[in-house]
Amino acid sequence: MAVGASVKRFQPGDEVFGDLSGCGWGGFAEYVCANENALTPKPKRISFEQAAAIPQAAVLALQGLRDKGNLQQGQRVLINGAGGGVGTFALQYAKLFGAEVTAVDSAAKREMLLSIGADHVLDYTKEDFTAGGQQYDLILDVVGTRSVFKIFDILGKAK
Repeated sequence: MAVGASVKRFQPGDEVFGDLSGCGWGGFAEYVCANENALTPKPKRISFEQAAAIPQAAVLALQGLRDKGNLQQGQRVLINGAGGGVGTFALQYAKLFGAEVTAVDSAAKREMLLSIGADHVLDYTKEDFTAGGQQYDLILDVVGTRSVFKIFDILGKAK
């Protein structure tokens, strides 16, 4: 790695990762020229492959909850596909924001989902989250397995 003369945060050889989408760049690359503000140090305990997945999944979660969903403290949020990359970031973000989160995924992911903050976990192989009569303030459907009309039926001011 080389650094430009005005770079203050990094030295040659530093392991970094980041999201270049806000810089007019896209995709994944092994080598890239980027503004230092788009990068952050890579934690030593994760691989480059793991670090590469973080920006895209995390940004999609933020776009869905914060930017498009206007997530508010105290809301009831349902995340369909909560055990995947986008879903795990979304769940943790919603909890940090003070939401009550219902996570929908497979039973095999139940303990992991509870450990990262889910208040409720539904096994999609046994329960149809659109049929239980629950209402949610915000729904992030990462996998798109239910009709948008059924989603609208459970979307409203939660009681």
